[in-house]
Amino acid sequence: MLNRLVCLLLLAVVIFVWPVQTQEATSDLEQLREPARIEAAAAAEYLDELSYRGVSLDAQGIRVESLDGGLIIADHQGDQVFNPASVIKVATSLAALERFGIDHRFETSFYVDGTIDEAGVLHGDLILSSDGDPVVGTADLTRLAREVIRAGVRRVDGNFVISGPFTVGNLYSRRRVDPYVVRTLRRIGIRVPDEVTYGPVVGRQVARRLSDPLLGILFDQNARSNNTTADRVGEAVGGPGAVEDYLIQEVGIRAEDIRIQRTSGLRRNRITPEGTIMVFRKLTYWLESHGLYPAHVLPVAGVDRGTLRLRFNSRTHRGAVVAKTGTLVSTDDGISTLAGILYTEYHGPLLFAIFNTRGPVLQYRKFQDNFVKDLLSEYGGMPTINASTHRFGS
Repeated sequence: MLNRLVCLLLLAVVIFVWPVQTQEATSDLEQLREPARIEAAAAAEYLDELSYRGVSLDAQGIRVESLDGGLIIADHQGDQVFNPASVIKVATSLAALERFGIDHRFETSFYVDGTIDEAGVLHGDLILSSDGDPVVGTADLTRLAREVIRAGVRRVDGNFVISGPFTVGNLYSRRRVDPYVVRTLRRIGIRVPDEVTYGPVVGRQVARRLSDPLLGILFDQNARSNNTTADRVGEAVGGPGAVEDYLIQEVGIRAEDIRIQRTSGLRRNRITPEGTIMVFRKLTYWLESHGLYPAHVLPVAGVDRGTLRLRFNSRTHRGAVVAKTGTLVSTDDGISTLAGILYTEYHGPLLFAIFNTRGPVLQYRKFQDNFVKDLLSEYGGMPTINASTHRFGS
């Protein structure tokens, strides 16, 4: 009887006490997951400067976080959507890396499916196969066509087929690409049908081109902010909708916080500063899992060629920032954006997104630079291990 009473008492403790302890533990875990917040003096000074200059703070957004997301250092309208301009190229790069991998080389080839007679007539189909090389130009297409001629083809009495997402030069829509390819082939000396059809790759290969590895293509795209390349990389991934879906499903950005019209950043794209931070965090960790750093796909300010070559180029700042710029002079009454990673002594890598709209683009750049420099100074300056050391592999 005594043993039964003891068992009942123990059961009561389990039933009534355990849920309370579990609830307390869950509450503690939620508190651990909630990021700490501090207000950087540099952020307050930045906003004060904008306000003093007569710029509406409602048209500005900033967000600065630690790499692990455990610390929010600055936040002004971080959950509001803005036009990111060319900063969206970073999202395009991430989606492409995830799909293809860093070493992927795009292939563009011609195949013949049929027989070629002595007069150079292909009794069958000529197929142009592509997986979306974003840097194929007219000269590349011409070289491939000449290889087809060397294989004996002068006229196609079957179909001219394009298989896959082929783009060329600054053309990436089928409406413009198809007639351009037909004209180019005819100019080189291959008579093909007026109408292009679409289908699978069959037959034997007679011409082939491999691109440089994707990582190098993306670095050049981002360093120079090349819109044509970025739009064509986006097409290779599946178009603006595919990049947008990737950000929602894989990065975790809310559907209402993202809209992509052009994967280059042209036109009226939308994302929040907070969502931009999520993109940079995902990119950083993805690259790290492959033994790389952000500086392998984005320019180091003051070091690498391109839009950041002359920014943060003093001895105390060179190597502290790896980032992407964005500029649209007329859209949304003027847009200037800067987002990336700032390497600090006290808090390590900080992710930042600065969105400026409806104001003077050139002045915004100066305000952005001053803000980032003040942040760097406030948090101990540039550490020994910084973006430059990563860029050069030391």
